[in-house]
Amino acid sequence: MDLQQLAFNIQVLAIPPVALLLWQLARAGRERYLACWAASWAVLAAALLVLRARAELDPPATRFTFAAYCCLEYTFGFLLWAGCRALARGAPVREGVWVLGAALVPGLALPFVFPVLDQAYAVHALIVGLFFLLALAGTAGYRTADGHPAVGIWVVRAFLLVLGALFVHYGPVTYWAAFHNDGVPLDYMRISPLFDALAEVGLALGMALVAIERVRDQLEARNRELADAYARLEVAARTDSLTGLLNRGAYDAQVAAWAGTDRSGCVALVDMNGLKAINDTRGHAAGDAAVQLVARALKAQFRITDPVYRLGGDEFLVLIEGATAAEMAPRLDALDAALKGQRLPGAAHPVDLVVAWGLADFTSVAELTAAFDRADRAMYACKAARKGATPAPALQV
Repeated sequence: MDLQQLAFNIQVLAIPPVALLLWQLARAGRERYLACWAASWAVLAAALLVLRARAELDPPATRFTFAAYCCLEYTFGFLLWAGCRALARGAPVREGVWVLGAALVPGLALPFVFPVLDQAYAVHALIVGLFFLLALAGTAGYRTADGHPAVGIWVVRAFLLVLGALFVHYGPVTYWAAFHNDGVPLDYMRISPLFDALAEVGLALGMALVAIERVRDQLEARNRELADAYARLEVAARTDSLTGLLNRGAYDAQVAAWAGTDRSGCVALVDMNGLKAINDTRGHAAGDAAVQLVARALKAQFRITDPVYRLGGDEFLVLIEGATAAEMAPRLDALDAALKGQRLPGAAHPVDLVVAWGLADFTSVAELTAAFDRADRAMYACKAARKGATPAPALQV
């Protein structure tokens, strides 16, 4: 077996595994560019088998097989280019199908125009080289995710350039040998299939790297989406859906987070008077609106660093660090004025909303539960004192 035959056999053996690898990647990723690339290598494998079969046929049949070989190689080049365009810009295959149609015309005609097939190969090699360079141009504009290296695409570009240069230069070299050297090729051209096979394997490696990098980017994007969704769920789990305040679970989590730390301050418990009466007489929409108004008034009276919680129903809690009950009492007194003359759904006139509240100091996290109980008792005492003060129509001016 001579070197040329050995090099050709290496090429024949190298191409099918490349096609299989890319096909498996295409199935896993469901990407159009990978499907085009996998199909291109399968077509190239078929072209090489046709070229191999040509040696076993009678001379008249070799022209038809050479025409089939040319058309298959142009189809390979077209699919390679279409895959690069799909990768870089998401372009559909059908947009460039006219390029394949234009290339098939000389592919069918070349074997019958030139008396010697080596002469036809000179033109054929030039067309194949142009397809490689066209595929190289098709990668323009491709970007990976921000901050990620794009090794794969540069490997693909490098070997597309190498293959383009090889095949474009095969044209004049083959033409010179056919017309000026009695059909005897230059020595290095005898192993040109080996050059082609090595460059094609490099191209396939680059394509596999591109696919891996794309999968990496997609997985990271998916992980970010999942992290965002988890964060949203976590916020939702700690937030009261009606008022937007923190809920009882958030309060328990805050107390747990404070465990073992040096904290002091006061806790305020606030309860709305007459919510059941609002629900019964004006409907639950009015009751929900009243709860939202109380929540808004509470947030307005305290610092942004003072978390306000809705413990459930019409009961609220404010956890105030670094302040005393005596200092915070005026803020709660101000709620009466803030809740006067509120408009509720289904109410013909503005309504004065009434709350009861209790405050208690704590000097350590360990005292927080006891402070909660003291504030709760103070709130119920306030509620009893205000028992007659239920939501009623505001005085009209």
